[in-house]
Amino acid sequence: LIFKRGIHPADITLVGVSSGGGLVVLLLQALAEAQRAFDERKGDNERENDYGSSCVQMPAGGVVMGPFVDYTEPKGSMKEYIKHDLIVNESVYDEGIPYLEQVLGCHENRVRASPVYGNFDGLPPLCICVSEHEVVYDQAMLMAKRAKEQGVDVTVGVWKYMCHVFQLLCPFVPEGKESFDFMCEWIRER
Repeated sequence: LIFKRGIHPADITLVGVSSGGGLVVLLLQALAEAQRAFDERKGDNERENDYGSSCVQMPAGGVVMGPFVDYTEPKGSMKEYIKHDLIVNESVYDEGIPYLEQVLGCHENRVRASPVYGNFDGLPPLCICVSEHEVVYDQAMLMAKRAKEQGVDVTVGVWKYMCHVFQLLCPFVPEGKESFDFMCEWIRER
């Protein structure tokens, strides 16, 4: 979009669902880290480029729906709601958790890989949409708290009694449409 179509990064909002929400946060964290590294290597007079005084131009923000951002051992809503969530059920749990253990290994590696425990300094605004009754609720709220503590403008929309990624059910479920409208309005305000 930036190079082929000439769209300025500030006119782009990244959107992710579930694990894709985690990827959005990881990408924003990587961009912010690249900017910090660039700032450490270059003097003020060497920072100019096509976008101004930084090597990395952040997007306008990130919208994450039911973000899966904690790759450590399941706890809280991730354990407690598994029996009730229509999307992330026990079979997903039985396959996904061992996969994370296999790929990421020890607890320390899983913490380092988890966006929720990463550095939020320098991130653009975030919009987090989640159900109070879905498996990723606790990790989404922890991410909102940590991001706010590190100076990120965070907007959280919470709905009750909905399953994981209920936002994608917007044509069929009123709460899905409400959440979709909430996200679209947030994007328009940027």
